[in-house]
Amino acid sequence: MRLIPAILTGLMLIGVPVAAAKKADIPAGFSLKARGMLHHKASGTDFPLLLAGFTRSAERAYDLSGKDAAVAYRQTIDGKDVVARIALLQIAGMTPKEHYLGMQALVGEYFQGMSFTEVAPRGEGPFDPPGLAPGSGYQGRFSAMLNGTPYELSLSTVKLGKWDGRVTAAYPAASADRAQANIVNLVAGLQKTAPKQK
Repeated sequence: MRLIPAILTGLMLIGVPVAAAKKADIPAGFSLKARGMLHHKASGTDFPLLLAGFTRSAERAYDLSGKDAAVAYRQTIDGKDVVARIALLQIAGMTPKEHYLGMQALVGEYFQGMSFTEVAPRGEGPFDPPGLAPGSGYQGRFSAMLNGTPYELSLSTVKLGKWDGRVTAAYPAASADRAQANIVNLVAGLQKTAPKQK
C-alpha cells in the first residue's frame, strides 16, 4: 500500500508539538529516529520533521498499542495556515465510501486550534488516484470560514491493502492551487516509506 500524491484527507490530532518532542513524549507505536524522523512501527512509515515546505506538528496513536495513528503537518502561505493530517488505520469490512461517509459530518472539527464555521459540502465522489485500482478511494471537498477567511477543506479515504488511509487538509481558498500542490508534494514524499499495497 502506498499513500498517493493526490490524497488530501485526515483526522483531528491531539499530539505533542514536534519542536518540543523528546523520546519520552513520543506516543505508543512510534519511535524517534535520527534528525527528528518519526517512525510508525506497525505500518513501517517514516514521517520526516521537515518535508515539502511543511513541518510535522503533531502525532497521535488511536489505540494503546499505537497500531492506528495519525500525523499532522503545517505550513503558512500568505500568512495563513495550511494543514494536512495523514491517518493510517486498519478498518475491517468498510469501503472507502463508507469510511468517508462515517467521517464527513466531523470535517470542520478535525483541525486542532482551528475553529471553522459555515462548513458546507462542495462535492464528493469516487477518488481514483494513479496507482490504485478503481474504487480504492473516495473524496469530498467543503467550503468553510476561519476568522473571516474563506477556506477549503478536503476529506479523502483510500484502501491501501490491509491499511486504510485518511488525509484531511485545510487551506485558504485564495491559495488553493498552491496549497494543493504543496500537499501533493508532501504526500508524494511520504510514499517512499508508506505501507505497501499488498
